[in-house]
Amino acid sequence: MDFVTHSLMGAGAARLIAPKRDWLAQLSLAAVLGSLLQDGDSWLYFLGPNYYGKYHRMVSHCIWGLALVGLISALIAWGVAAVRPWRRFGWFVSPNLARDIHPARPHFLWFVLVAEIAAYIHWCADVITGFGNLEPFWPWSSWDASLHAVTSFDWFIFSTTLGWHLLTRQLELRRRRETLVSAVYLVLVVTYILARLAWGQPTVW
Repeated sequence: MDFVTHSLMGAGAARLIAPKRDWLAQLSLAAVLGSLLQDGDSWLYFLGPNYYGKYHRMVSHCIWGLALVGLISALIAWGVAAVRPWRRFGWFVSPNLARDIHPARPHFLWFVLVAEIAAYIHWCADVITGFGNLEPFWPWSSWDASLHAVTSFDWFIFSTTLGWHLLTRQLELRRRRETLVSAVYLVLVVTYILARLAWGQPTVW
């Protein structure tokens, strides 16, 4: 899955999880990091496309690797939030709902929760693609969880995810309505994936 879709999925999860809107910018940063850091091994591509395709999703995308990615992401975001003026650093993915120019810093466990959930959402999004190996139980098992339903960049999923993000960001809905909109988004994406699995051609990228 592409970087933008990964980021917006993680940021959307942060919106639904954050108990206070003033925390959202800080937790959104943790979510974006948790959504992207596991792809930091993209330098493997310079060793060769085949090498990259084989090893890219091993350590960083197994269950313990994802947990480590989430913890590192939480530590980084928590450290950034320790600098008071930077507590709004996640503005690029969160709505402008923090009325206080110096919002309080959430407890570290909130950063961990959001970053870990974002990391595993990244894995769920990668499951539906067909690129590389996706071995969640590596090194104990070589079982590949890839469904080969969509390509690494899918216009429908990208557009739907972007629309969901913009809708919830711009309208500043109440929590219950945000949850409803998010449920509709999830149903649309899951229905599309099921349709691709039933009638589409398997993908390899």
